[in-house]
Amino acid sequence: MDEKTALEELKFIRKIIDETRQSVVYNGKDYIFWGILVIVGMMSMYIFILNGIYFKYFYIWLVLISIGWAFSIYNGRKQEAKFPSTFAGKLIGNVWGVSGIAITIIGFVGTVSGTINPMAISPIACIIMGGAYYLTGKLCEANWMSKLAYGWWIGGIALLFIKTIESFLIMSLLMLFFQTIPGIIIYRRYKKEIMVKS
Repeated sequence: MDEKTALEELKFIRKIIDETRQSVVYNGKDYIFWGILVIVGMMSMYIFILNGIYFKYFYIWLVLISIGWAFSIYNGRKQEAKFPSTFAGKLIGNVWGVSGIAITIIGFVGTVSGTINPMAISPIACIIMGGAYYLTGKLCEANWMSKLAYGWWIGGIALLFIKTIESFLIMSLLMLFFQTIPGIIIYRRYKKEIMVKS
């Protein structure tokens, strides 16, 4: 490999990294929206169970997750129309898309089939989320995002041992501090970048 080829490859890699860093900024709304949805679901279950109100909680999640996916698809198309899609953006989108599909399958198919205990959904989701945050942070060279993964993994391990309704409160807190608030930070950075460009 000569010096010119090596330089061209380094420029290409740098371009991909720069695109990736820009792409993650536009995803803030999804983080916030999903964070709020899961908090609403978890707190609803906590309140219902605490007050002895029992029914198929499956339907709460069916509605909330359907709304979440509809929003993500709508928001993704809206952003793609506003900002040209990049390789880096697609890569991050795939990381989160695959993670979301995995959690959805585990949450619905796993519990309906009886293979997965409903109390296992939150810790499994935490572990998957940790992986998504870690990869996103590394791809974007955003160390603070990668570090969020450790919060998710520690939370997931803790939830594997907590099998009471307090687990819903813990999951709500995890979604607040490691999903919703980071989403707000990302969204604010996005707004600042838009103001600079306009």
